[in-house]
Amino acid sequence: MKNPVPYVRQRSDSYWEIVYDDPTTGKKKRKATGTKDQTEAEKKLSEFDPVATADAVDPDAPRLRRRKDGYWESVWMEDGKTRRKSHGTKFQVGAEAAHTVFIQELAKPEIPTRPTITWVVDQYYDYICREKAESTSGPMAANVAPLKEHLGHLFWDEIVQDTVDEYIEWRMEKPRWTAHQKSEGQFGKTSRNTACKDLRVLRAALTRARKNRYTSYPPDFSIKEGEPVRETKVWLTAEELERMIAACEPKPIFVNGKEVDRERDRSHLEAFLLIAYATGARKEAILSLTWDQVYIPEPVLKRASEIRGSVAHDADGNAAIPRKSALLEYGNSPLNYETGENVSGAYIDFGAGSGNKRRPAIPIGQNWRLMNYLLFGGDREQPYVISYNGKPVKSLKKGLAEVAKEAGVKKPVSHHTMKRTAITHMVRAGVPFNIIAEAVNTTEDVLKKHYSMHRPDIEAALGDALSIR
Repeated sequence: MKNPVPYVRQRSDSYWEIVYDDPTTGKKKRKATGTKDQTEAEKKLSEFDPVATADAVDPDAPRLRRRKDGYWESVWMEDGKTRRKSHGTKFQVGAEAAHTVFIQELAKPEIPTRPTITWVVDQYYDYICREKAESTSGPMAANVAPLKEHLGHLFWDEIVQDTVDEYIEWRMEKPRWTAHQKSEGQFGKTSRNTACKDLRVLRAALTRARKNRYTSYPPDFSIKEGEPVRETKVWLTAEELERMIAACEPKPIFVNGKEVDRERDRSHLEAFLLIAYATGARKEAILSLTWDQVYIPEPVLKRASEIRGSVAHDADGNAAIPRKSALLEYGNSPLNYETGENVSGAYIDFGAGSGNKRRPAIPIGQNWRLMNYLLFGGDREQPYVISYNGKPVKSLKKGLAEVAKEAGVKKPVSHHTMKRTAITHMVRAGVPFNIIAEAVNTTEDVLKKHYSMHRPDIEAALGDALSIR
């Protein structure tokens, strides 16, 4: 049933849009509201006029059309003449994507003589939305809005150290969002770290503006960071990790003192702990891991020996000839329970990743416990290696905290704690930094900066040289 009245609808990326019928063509059209808040979207709906929107459409603006030969092209008017640009495809989906990019290139804004902070930040944020994933551009909106609110009216060359310091003081007086509301109904204040994060976005925007020659020189101000909100050096000992893995074992569930007919399922937490410790991979790479990214070599049939069975008799005393059978002997078994050895060549390919968050292919054949889980413990009916109730997992923050508490681990355990734990154990075992860098795909400079204190060779080299008795 058609609905001619404009209404709001939430898209898959959580943003709201206005859906309406074009009064001139009668076709269904959509208009983005640019917000994830339903109340704000409904307010924009009340101010929306389909007729004014249709009148505002420029007849000379580029439009997409299909040629007689089946190829799609963009057509627009320029200086009173019709211009055309072929997209080289007969598929409408690809043509629409190419048409959108073409419009963006055609409608590049005129560079002002003296750009304002609003203009510079908008250009940078548009670039982030085009080039980066939603997980990057979405949260950045919370940093862009305060910058434009307090500094947007200033010109780019008016941003000096005093301006930055004053912004931090202003930002720290702003209330945080509803999710951080205190129990007594009062909103907490913004932390210094959040204000500094805003300024890092501003610095990145000004740096990109300089590279594009929108401005004359790069930003020249320092950002004094606040104290870390959590311990960033935490790592787990082997004994603590063993206790946490043991806390993931299935246990009976009691409701009102009575045992129910199901067990507690923490297999997804166990899988995360095993994979994170064995690979040193990041949270996003592990939680998005699918079974087709896990490679374990198949066992090779070495010999098949025929087994001769003795003649048996049925209840009537008739001889029954047994079927032929064979004893199969395999080599290169993934797990050898007699020798405790693993197969070589098994690895997990975490995919391409993006930017500096690279995702390597990491060997796992040396980890017996993980190999055992991947072969016999995981649910291969689900596409994702880590799933809960048949659905992929987005975060294990709460589950890891519960497991750590039950295991008696007093340290704050997060997703990234496991990456630090894996690297720390490798460094303490004497594995060279260049090997660790290849294994976890982190640069040697970063490893040396954060993990050099764990190197056993440094401690041995110093000896008693600096001791006082």
